Parts: sequence; structure tokens; C-alpha cells
Amino acid sequence: MFGLSEQTRVFVKPGATDGRLGLDALRGLVTHVLKQEVLSGSLFTFCNQRRNRIRCLFFDGSGFWLATKRLEGATYQWPKDPAAVMQMSVAQLRLLVSVRPRPMFGHL
Repeated sequence: MFGLSEQTRVFVKPGATDGRLGLDALRGLVTHVLKQEVLSGSLFTFCNQRRNRIRCLFFDGSGFWLATKRLEGATYQWPKDPAAVMQMSVAQLRLLVSVRPRPMFGHL
């Protein structure tokens, strides 16, 4: 498993990202849209249009990790402005992937 320290920078790509994109296409988004160095040791997060999946791209020094979390019956709150590049702390990322978001449809 890859380990993140509190000093790891976590970047958020606002707006929807096509969930079918592979590692190389996500690397391109990091370089050309987020204007960041993909080999820097930072973690990059993406969300699909339905806002029920997030993907995290991370280079650990020897290779890339691509992790996905899909929510069942709930959605993520995700920034929409595609022109903004945002950051969050590792603690905020941990909350994002561990807390159960509000259900979309009543009580599930």
C-alpha cells in the first residue's frame, strides 16, 4: 500500500472527469489542466459526472497507484468550477473517503 504523510499535497480537479479515462489520460490532465508535475509525490483526485466515484492518482517513486471508490446510493459534494485548481489536506482526503455521504434517495 502507498503511504501518505501529512505533508503530501492533495490536488482536486473540479468538475466531472470521464470515469473511463486510464492512467495515461489522467496523467495528461494533471500536466495540462491542473498544471502540476505528476511525478512530484502529490496525490491527484478526480470525480465522475454522477459524483458517485472518486479516483486518486499517486506516484510513489517507483510506479503509479490508481485507486477508485464508488459510493452505493449516495453522492460526493464536488467543486464544479473547472477553471479552479483546488487543494485539500491529507486529513480532508481521509474524511472524504471514509465518511458515509448523505443518501441520494431517502433512507437507504
